[in-house]
Amino acid sequence: MLKIQSLTKKDISAVAKIANQCFRGYGSFSGAKKWLSCNFGAYPRMQYFLAKEKDEILGYILWLEKGGFRKEAVWELEQIAIKETARGRGVATFLIEQSLKKILSYLKERGSKLKTIEVTTGTENQAQRLYQKTLNARPEAVIKDFFRGDEVIMIARL
Repeated sequence: MLKIQSLTKKDISAVAKIANQCFRGYGSFSGAKKWLSCNFGAYPRMQYFLAKEKDEILGYILWLEKGGFRKEAVWELEQIAIKETARGRGVATFLIEQSLKKILSYLKERGSKLKTIEVTTGTENQAQRLYQKTLNARPEAVIKDFFRGDEVIMIARL
């Protein structure tokens, strides 16, 4: 059974291994670990959540608040990564849905509400369908030659 939890400092190395396997931009495990540690220290603006089965981390998601701590908050699904051995099992859907509930709860506690979610991904990335299904995100713009190619900005208006 899958469970969700917030990232803890002791989880950073395990999550860095997943990040380094899934994204080329880090350059190395140590680069991924440094990036994760930096982001972890930016809580509550940046919030990581893990999908775990028993004690194994199957994937993670990073949410990022944009533009200040507003009453009508704008958040970005900054990154999601699933271990190769756990793909195709609904882990990404679980992570998005369950972590979004935690973000909504956090916002409610501070007296805010979620206005908009942004997701940026490669124009060829099949995950666009996942973001449409789970968040009702729709393509808004394409940025040419951004990271490894063209990127689409998707927006979910709540």
